[in-house]
Amino acid sequence: MKLSFNKTGNKAKIRQDYLNNGYVKLEHALTNETARFIHEKISNQKQWNLVFKNKGLHQDSNSADVEAWDEENKKNLTKLVHKQAENAFQYFYETIPIYDIYYDKLMPGHFFNDIVKFLNSEPTLNYFREILDAPEINFLDAQITRFKAGHFLNCHNDDVHGKNRVAAFVINLTKDWSVDWGGALHILSNKSEIEKSFSPTFNEINIFKVPVDHLVGYVSPFATGQRLSITGWLRSGQNPKNL
Repeated sequence: MKLSFNKTGNKAKIRQDYLNNGYVKLEHALTNETARFIHEKISNQKQWNLVFKNKGLHQDSNSADVEAWDEENKKNLTKLVHKQAENAFQYFYETIPIYDIYYDKLMPGHFFNDIVKFLNSEPTLNYFREILDAPEINFLDAQITRFKAGHFLNCHNDDVHGKNRVAAFVINLTKDWSVDWGGALHILSNKSEIEKSFSPTFNEINIFKVPVDHLVGYVSPFATGQRLSITGWLRSGQNPKNL
């Protein structure tokens, strides 16, 4: 299936909103067929990486393996994550690193590769360059993310030396989400107040400039849904995977 954007929005208004506010929401961003196809494929994925920090170092664990742990070990992991979240940057959610999968040729023939190729195609990049008034965009990287009950992403600004991140994006692929479950993307002002919130939705893209403080709110323990998205960064400079 050919993946494609639904480029029917007012580009001039989108660009102006982004330039004025530093963020913008693209409604009905993908064609209906593309959104449904990607959602179905992602929803049926069995293998995910559970990611978090331990003493400042990124950790990847097989989500299915962790799910099979006894309750005591699960509680100990949660305590570790929460303790280190008290006064340091911390996160706790599931991911599939499709950027690495594609460029490192880890899963030849898999539909993950089609997503990365679509997002890095010239028509897609030109669309982002135009609506963001950012001709310097040269490529993007991406991961698939899944937030469930107890997951979160603490406040940070995405400004990593050498990454050349122009803007961050979230392609929302979440169906039937209740606002009571949390999991919203919060954009903060320079006074550390919530300036804008984007609740998990289906077939919308949130884009915001880098750097800006933001977070994904804690997903309530009583949440029964899954916050699904493709997230990443529009970047300038040379793609390091092509060097």
